[in-house]
Amino acid sequence: MPLTVSDPHHWAPIPAVVDWLTNRLAGDARVLEIGPGHAPFWRANVFVDFVEPSGFRASEIPSHVGDWSFVKCDIATEPLPFEDKLFDFVYCRHTLEDMYNPFPIVREMERVAKAGYIETPSPIAELCRGVDGGAPPYRGYHHHRFIIWREGDELRFVSKYPVVEYMDIPDEPLTQILRARPVYWNTYHLWEDSINVRHLQSPLHFDIPTQYPRLLSNAIAASRQATDHFGQMMDKESEIQARKSA
Repeated sequence: MPLTVSDPHHWAPIPAVVDWLTNRLAGDARVLEIGPGHAPFWRANVFVDFVEPSGFRASEIPSHVGDWSFVKCDIATEPLPFEDKLFDFVYCRHTLEDMYNPFPIVREMERVAKAGYIETPSPIAELCRGVDGGAPPYRGYHHHRFIIWREGDELRFVSKYPVVEYMDIPDEPLTQILRARPVYWNTYHLWEDSINVRHLQSPLHFDIPTQYPRLLSNAIAASRQATDHFGQMMDKESEIQARKSA
């Protein structure tokens, strides 16, 4: 049965992931967030977006949040107004898939921070119908331009071509995966020093009519495997931290 409006839709940050990331950061770490939208990462000290989001209303800021600042910047056309490696960590969630050219800001994050975290919707979510709530039953999110997943140590990008609506992709297996665990809704990429990105393009890397479906099928499998690995790493580090605190 396809996803319906009555199914939980995991668009917001997953609390367990946010807590885990927060616990990994030193208390004095300088943290930058790119594209906070309506769900800011409140461990950040500096937030960058092209408009000040509603999530920055004073009444919505958690009481434990210290000093922070907002910097207006069009990350699609402007470099980040920061010195090289100024930040210890940069957080970027559900932003890159929306952009017509996300690669300059990827390089800018790499320039201004020593390490970071990138989260995007997973290929599983981007190819499943009913993910976008009350929108028409398109595959995934109707406004996204890229399908992004982790394979090995690479963060891979491929354009989300309109042909996905006509591809023979069984809906039920994707629906079952998304209903099983909220973490499968996303791609998770931790990086240090540099961001290893691969942009797969047609016709340079594949032919759309004959090879695009197989590429996306492999992306689904790789994404699920990478998410399982990410979950195991979270569990292991959380267990170690719990032992230290005991």
